[in-house]
Amino acid sequence: MEKQGWVSIWLGNIKEEDSIREYVDLMYDEDGESVPSEFFVDFNIDMDETDEDTIEKAVYKNSSSDISTLLDGCSYEEIIIPKIKKSIDLKKSYNAVILIYNFEYNNKITSAGAFDFITATNYE
Repeated sequence: MEKQGWVSIWLGNIKEEDSIREYVDLMYDEDGESVPSEFFVDFNIDMDETDEDTIEKAVYKNSSSDISTLLDGCSYEEIIIPKIKKSIDLKKSYNAVILIYNFEYNNKITSAGAFDFITATNYE
C-alpha cells in the first residue's frame, strides 16, 4: 500500500542484470497502457499504488547473506541499514535487491520465483 516515508525490500537471486529489469519494470501494450511486470503479479502488488521512479533494483556479482552489504548504496542507507540490521537475520545468500519507496508491502506473499520479501520499514 502506498505509504509516504516507507520502503519495502525484496532480496533474490538472479543470473543477469538485464533479467531484473525484465522482471520488475512495467511494460506497455500496443495502446500505450501500462502492464504489470512479473514481479508485480508474483507479489500481488497493485501497480497504481507505486511510482516507477521510486523503485531501486540492483544485481551484484557476488552473493551475500549480510543485509548491510546488499543494501550498500541504496537511497537512505544510513537510516535503513541500522534500522533493519538488528531485526533481519538472513538464512541464505542473495545477489539481487528490489526496493520500493513510499510503499508498505502487506506481506501477503513472502516468496515468489527467485525473490523473498524481507521487510518494510520507515526511512524518515
